[in-house]
Amino acid sequence: MASDASSAARLIAAVLGACLLLAGLSFAGGASHGASAAVSGVRLVMVEETGCRFCRKWDAEIAPGYTRSAEGRFAPLKRVRRGAPELKGLAPIVFTPTFVVMRSGEEVGRITGYPGADYFYGELTPILAVAGFLPGF
Repeated sequence: MASDASSAARLIAAVLGACLLLAGLSFAGGASHGASAAVSGVRLVMVEETGCRFCRKWDAEIAPGYTRSAEGRFAPLKRVRRGAPELKGLAPIVFTPTFVVMRSGEEVGRITGYPGADYFYGELTPILAVAGFLPGF
């Protein structure tokens, strides 16, 4: 009986160890929302211009919490002016704000405009998923 309990304990320990190993590999590969931009290579580039009232609205509603959010940790924000050198080679940006998700220098997707917080995260999450973001893990 004690042998059966000991075998079961070893089996459970082995399974837990394998799970922890796999979880560690997932984090190291940047596939998790906790991965930093240095690991994932993903950034959210906010294109703005002086006087943009929807940029100010985003600043008031989203900016205060974005850096602490899972999305913000996975894709840190970089703000640039329309016409900035970082945007060279991308499709034209006509309206501000425009949010461009970049991974290793390539555009993954974009959000044009800002009508509100629910819209923003509802549009951002699927784009980040293409870049490897796994919300809730």
